[in-house]
Amino acid sequence: MTEAELIIIGNGMACQRLLAELVQQPNRPTKIVVFGAESKPAYNRVLLSGLLSNELPDSAAELAKPDWYAKHNIELICDDAVVLIDRERRLVVSRHGRYRRYQQLVLACGALPLTPGYAEDDSKHLLPGICHFRNWQDLAMLRLAGQQLQHAVVVGGGFLGLEAAEGLRKLGMQVNLLQRSAYLLNRQLDATAAGLLQQQLSARGLSIFTNSEIDRLHYKHGQLQAVRLHSGQPLKADIVVLALGITPNISLAQQAGLTVNRGIVVNANLQSSDSAIYALGECIELNGETFGLVAPVNAQAKQLAQTLCGEDTAYYSENTATQLKISGISLSSCGDIAALCANADNVDGSTEYLDAERFEYRRLWWRGPYLAGAVLYGDTRLSPQLSQMIQQQQPYYGYRSSLLLGLIDNAEKLTAVSQPQQQDAA
Repeated sequence: MTEAELIIIGNGMACQRLLAELVQQPNRPTKIVVFGAESKPAYNRVLLSGLLSNELPDSAAELAKPDWYAKHNIELICDDAVVLIDRERRLVVSRHGRYRRYQQLVLACGALPLTPGYAEDDSKHLLPGICHFRNWQDLAMLRLAGQQLQHAVVVGGGFLGLEAAEGLRKLGMQVNLLQRSAYLLNRQLDATAAGLLQQQLSARGLSIFTNSEIDRLHYKHGQLQAVRLHSGQPLKADIVVLALGITPNISLAQQAGLTVNRGIVVNANLQSSDSAIYALGECIELNGETFGLVAPVNAQAKQLAQTLCGEDTAYYSENTATQLKISGISLSSCGDIAALCANADNVDGSTEYLDAERFEYRRLWWRGPYLAGAVLYGDTRLSPQLSQMIQQQQPYYGYRSSLLLGLIDNAEKLTAVSQPQQQDAA
């Protein structure tokens, strides 16, 4: 039985970023072992939609060449998930019977897609004609569906659902997208921005149903034929794609007796309740917060690499801007947009700009002189500036319409002035 200075469980984007940071450290662990559940080495999941629509080659998603791991003395074990952590003996056991001892262990287990009850059998397996859109196996299934099937229903109006729907539409399928909320991307956008998005996507041929959920599935001779909505409306469906969000993958940590809540509970050093075990990415919970975006996970990887190499560092969550591009449409939001839209009493007002013909929209929420949130649609060039104002809580006393339009000079851009000036009406 071999021993590694460091074992990492999970070979996704978080793991790969951690490895990239570790190999740059002068006193990095000399022997690293990585266990991955998938048959492929780590790849960029963000690009799955581009691969589905054939806009990108498969190689575009590759995060490292196969020989990169050996070059850096990293043992990569694919298609062999870890099934047991023995904390007392500092030992992990894989599904195929591999045993490895560790000095330090990192959990990068990622997250699991949410599955509604109607989509699985009593053994929690997906029913025929149902799939997620999260990994390479899902990609292969959807590619085959695009070649052989005609009608698709995508459940979920978040980023992943929209990307899956657009990818299948570009393959020639007739796609209906269901969003249980009142509008698309309801956590990132307000109703106006979401309305513009729905208008543009509908014009391309995507059928969108808001305030809609599946009530039941209809099969004939074991083949999915249609779905029925809670409203009673039937929709043809040869395949249903689930994109309802994710939940941290805590099963292995829970089995090992680590402290878990929604995610694996870690401190600012990304250390679990066991001092030899760390975690990062979508599987963790820090100060009650979980993480599903690339930017914070990359920041965690940088900090954790330093910690594992003996430096005293800590990770602090920042309210960074979410910048998305959905089939060529640029979006950006910063702040808790859902809360700002739901509770008008929590802010002093907002400033808006709309050019419906050019599909450009911007909205800023204010608490006194402080920017509380921002949504940008179409033209997102102001996103870095607005994000910095929100993160650093820099007061702004200038004309809000000027800030909204990007018409302020560099001297005025981010500095607080000693005397408040007249403000535009919110």
